[in-house]
Amino acid sequence: MEKLNQYIKDITNASENGKLVFFVGAGLSTLSEYPQWWELVEKYHIGLYGKPKDSNYSSDEYLRIPQIFYDVKGEDEFDRILKDVFSVEKPTNPIHDKILTMNPVHIITTNYDSLIDKTCSKRGRYFSVISAEEDVASATSPRYLLKVHGDFRRGFKGKHVVLKESDYVNYEQEYPLISNIMKTIMATHTIVFIGYGLGDYNINLLLNWVKKLQKDGYKRPFFISTAPEPIEHNTAVYYESKGLRIIDAARLVESDGKDYMKRYNAVMDLLIDSRENNHLSEDDKIIEYIHEKLSPLFVLPCVRKIDLKFVFEYDYHFEVNGKVVPNKNRGFPYMERFFELHEGDISNISEESKQRFEDISEFFKRNGILCMIKSVGKRTKTPSFEIVSPAYNSNYGEMEKYIDTSSSNLEDDYRNAFFLACLGRWEEAYILYSDLLLRSIDESNWWIHYLSQINRYRLYQSITQVVRNLNGIGILVFGKQHKPFSDEFLTLIDREMKRFDINDVFDGMPYEFQSKYQILEFLSDNEYLYDDTVKLFELTNKVHSEMNKGSYSFGLTSENEVQYRLNENVRFLYENHLWLVSFKEFKQYVRNSLMLLFEKAEYEQTREVDEFGRAFGAGSSGFCLDYYDFVNVVKSFSIEDIKHIERSCKLERIEFIDIGEIESYLMRVVDEIAKCFSKGEMNIVFYTQFISEAKVALYFARYVNLSTEGLNRILKALLFHIPERDFDIGKRYLWVEGLTLRGGLPNSAITIIEEFLINQADRHKDSEFSEQSTNFSSRDFGNLIYHFEKSYVSNDLSEYALSLSEDMKNQVNFMFRLSPILSIDAKQHLLRLKRIEDIDGLIDSVQIGAVEVERISEFQDLIIEYMEKRKLNILADIENGVTSFYSEDYFVMFGSLYFLGYLTGINMENYLGLYDEYDFFVDPMSFNFTKFRLKWLKDYSEEVLERIAENESIRIPIVKMLKERIKDTNDKEYLEIFMKYFV
Repeated sequence: MEKLNQYIKDITNASENGKLVFFVGAGLSTLSEYPQWWELVEKYHIGLYGKPKDSNYSSDEYLRIPQIFYDVKGEDEFDRILKDVFSVEKPTNPIHDKILTMNPVHIITTNYDSLIDKTCSKRGRYFSVISAEEDVASATSPRYLLKVHGDFRRGFKGKHVVLKESDYVNYEQEYPLISNIMKTIMATHTIVFIGYGLGDYNINLLLNWVKKLQKDGYKRPFFISTAPEPIEHNTAVYYESKGLRIIDAARLVESDGKDYMKRYNAVMDLLIDSRENNHLSEDDKIIEYIHEKLSPLFVLPCVRKIDLKFVFEYDYHFEVNGKVVPNKNRGFPYMERFFELHEGDISNISEESKQRFEDISEFFKRNGILCMIKSVGKRTKTPSFEIVSPAYNSNYGEMEKYIDTSSSNLEDDYRNAFFLACLGRWEEAYILYSDLLLRSIDESNWWIHYLSQINRYRLYQSITQVVRNLNGIGILVFGKQHKPFSDEFLTLIDREMKRFDINDVFDGMPYEFQSKYQILEFLSDNEYLYDDTVKLFELTNKVHSEMNKGSYSFGLTSENEVQYRLNENVRFLYENHLWLVSFKEFKQYVRNSLMLLFEKAEYEQTREVDEFGRAFGAGSSGFCLDYYDFVNVVKSFSIEDIKHIERSCKLERIEFIDIGEIESYLMRVVDEIAKCFSKGEMNIVFYTQFISEAKVALYFARYVNLSTEGLNRILKALLFHIPERDFDIGKRYLWVEGLTLRGGLPNSAITIIEEFLINQADRHKDSEFSEQSTNFSSRDFGNLIYHFEKSYVSNDLSEYALSLSEDMKNQVNFMFRLSPILSIDAKQHLLRLKRIEDIDGLIDSVQIGAVEVERISEFQDLIIEYMEKRKLNILADIENGVTSFYSEDYFVMFGSLYFLGYLTGINMENYLGLYDEYDFFVDPMSFNFTKFRLKWLKDYSEEVLERIAENESIRIPIVKMLKERIKDTNDKEYLEIFMKYFV
């Protein structure tokens, strides 16, 4: 029985791994009422001698009688018998279907009929039918139905089939291509003979033929015997010594001697329904079985739990939350027993099993597999999660340390090639992967070979993309032509990778590798995240449905599953050093997952909670942003992505945990910024992949409660290390302002800002210098410091201002915008140097507080001059039919100051009709509110919003518009304005 179980296991393994071939004989056609071989030969015997043969035919007579008939009666008579026998349509039988159920990669047959052809068509399985030499060149499927003795598709002619003696003698000369295909298949696959008798001439001929070819590499085929009586022991030993592994149907089922169908069914059903675990019961055997399945995966730093269903042939599902769920297991519940042992006593198992047990337990622990689903109620378990990869944690120093340490170990070199790629040293990484491909073959380390092949191709894709970008917009972006790779290297990789198909890599690996590492097959696919993306879409729909219905979720919720699956995929790729982490498809998957989690968290925090919900603790989101969420955002999001989240939910309401780890991560990024931009010549490849992560990290840091030291180091990186092509002074201000939202602005940080401002002022010595800014300037830095320290006076900046003279116009203007934090002497000195001579000077003075807003009417001449000039320009354009797009410049500002009562003595109504927003402030009682734009409210100061809310005539239409907008949009800023000023 143990031998039979091993036979069945070998056949089912071959089936699962695309290595199974059925070699079909006449016995199957006989089940469909075609004649057996001897019956066909007898028709020729009767044609020669007028009666059947009195005794059984010998092996020689099977060939000699058809040959004699052909020689005596001629070709036409020979063909007539073939037509009489085979031109009658016969039905297929259940055994044909069951052969297809076993998923053979090829089928070989000596039968002439089309029964197998029909079965393939009915089951939707396409095989290239090869029955003649000319069929080989026209084959359109990699799966072959090889009719080695021909068939009658070209007519019922003896010349199309192998039957008589001369056909066998001349077979190699007449059918060289078919012969070679058959030899190759038999030498490289698991062969199962079915439909033959042990004494069949074809079997003996084939066995001798293949053994002679393969010699020491002979792979023993299987033989299904359906003879009425069990094979006698000595006979079985004889045939097994000849190289057959026999499955004896007569020993499996009792049957009538003529009931061949019952015996065929007994064997085929056993193969189809057999499970390796059917006969497991002893603890040692259970542990051995699980260990055998898992041990090839022990070399991988990480596996995805959901993929383990392939390893155990869908007996169990391994859920993302670490629970194991029984699925299709009809045999012994071996996984249940393993976890019973895990929770109990293992003293009764052997020492060898104890070691295996520990190996399995460590593997499960490393990959977050906790317990059977039925054990959950005993105590709550949560899978631990950790990613140690220096690449994920942005530990660039550690990666460089690994690379600099000499190694001859394949695993270490595979890891180092990935680190080289992460550091932008792509040419070195590609060459190392190429070297690993050769060395891994020498050492038969196929998992290193496979993953190196995947990474080398993905890296090639990255290289070609970067070269294309640098050749396209490289000069515009970087100001010079960068060529990070030599022409020789680009020629080399183009030659090596030309027409390389990633989809063929897994199928091209050795059979043993494919059998053991099926969980890695999805990497050899251009749609490697397809299943995860589809699942995410399904979970997203579930979450949205729950939100629309206002329902409550318990247990493993959809958003929990999104989080677990995201963590699994990120950890799998980084811990296994897969370059797919850099691809936009993966980053998009991460973004979509986290976007959903942010959306659901906002919903939970703002939803209406009924009594049922309160009873179960609803009304607050369980989602908090941990270290891994933070890093995932930084590595996958753009600034615009984060701004999208900010518009749709309040990140301030989400709890950030693991603050120490997050700050350590930020410090590693900051250190790399300083290192990267302090060099004379940067690695442009590393720069392009690092700068995006760095900028998102510094932006997103505003939501973290940083230590003073951490804040100061980030400020230095922002203000001194990142080049202006990435951060002009306006962007730097926005980032700095954002960093003060949580913890304010400590004095040590103010000192850093002062140093930066003096550095910027010095740059204004050049008369040609123009301060590049995104709507913000040095003035805003001064206002930021003033906001936190109303009485703060900068001694260093004041001293610098006092050193300026009238001819230093650029520096005077720069320092003048910093007046709120300058000493009285410095302010007066700058006012004497600057003089308010135009409208820009007046606005600067008001905005920085050098001229109080209450005094603005003192400068009405400048204001009137400006407004009259703008009015004339606009009216002239209208008269000439020119459509011009003007920004409001200072018109709206003057309108709001008039509305607040600060600007008097000017007839503001003279300028109505030029700007809608200006008209709203100057004549609100007559304003047409169909022209009002709610977005204006976002730019107004608290004073303006309070005054609008106090005015009943304009308050009513604005409230109505706000209610409509709040109902139709996720923009929470409108809700806050409504609640703060209008409720």
